[in-house]
Amino acid sequence: MEPPPRLCLSSRGEMATTRWIIVAALASTPSLVGCGAVFPRYTTATRAVPADMIQQRSVTPPPEDVRTVSVLSAELPPSRTDGQPWDSDGEPDLYAVILRDGAEVYRTPVVQNSTHPEWRAAEITLRVRPDSVLRFELWDEDGMVDQPVGAEEVTGVPSSALDGGNWIIRFQRNAFLRLSARPPEARYGMGVTFEVHEDYLRVLAAEPGAPGAAAGLREGDRIVALDGRRVQDLGEIQSRQAMDRASVRPVVLSVERDGSSPSTITVSPGAVYSAR
Repeated sequence: MEPPPRLCLSSRGEMATTRWIIVAALASTPSLVGCGAVFPRYTTATRAVPADMIQQRSVTPPPEDVRTVSVLSAELPPSRTDGQPWDSDGEPDLYAVILRDGAEVYRTPVVQNSTHPEWRAAEITLRVRPDSVLRFELWDEDGMVDQPVGAEEVTGVPSSALDGGNWIIRFQRNAFLRLSARPPEARYGMGVTFEVHEDYLRVLAAEPGAPGAAAGLREGDRIVALDGRRVQDLGEIQSRQAMDRASVRPVVLSVERDGSSPSTITVSPGAVYSAR
């Protein structure tokens, strides 16, 4: 069965339809300028860590630079620095932003009409090196232009916050943001992100420390067969299902790297700590 068409925008903003394989001649067609093939991307499935592994304490611990950071609450003074109310109704609509080394990695939902907002389940699992610069920003959603409330930078995660302890980010005028950090919870699987091509799966990322990376997979590898069956014969759905089986049992992969002949890699399920 022919794979479904993929949609992308042309250089004129028109919607152009491309097929799985794009004939080179079509690339010169004006309506398709800048429109390349879009291949399906997947991350291998994970499941809960088996109970016996937890009981035997045989789960691989998380990398030291991976932490789940939770944004818990904030507190603001009752008015702005000029004495004016935060909003026309007096109360701000607050959200927090986390940046790592200059790039935004997380944004909380907006809590409306409160100078003492609380967030539930506002968390993200991050890779934070000791020298990573984390910037915490607090914003007031305000119609067309959001207003900054405060911003502060720290380096790394303080030791006092590593195991769920309070982590306070202080801004001007006694405003603050309260967070916590803890080791992430493990999932069980392979920990690989890939895209599906006609006759191979291209590895886009192998989560550091996860079974896929530990077995030797790395970005750019081409998986041409799974458990002895060629990707070309399996197709998209069965190839994805075969990769997902690594959350249950070992999977044998035939892998090409840098144009070399295929080598065999066996990936057994294990702890996965997915992090941004």
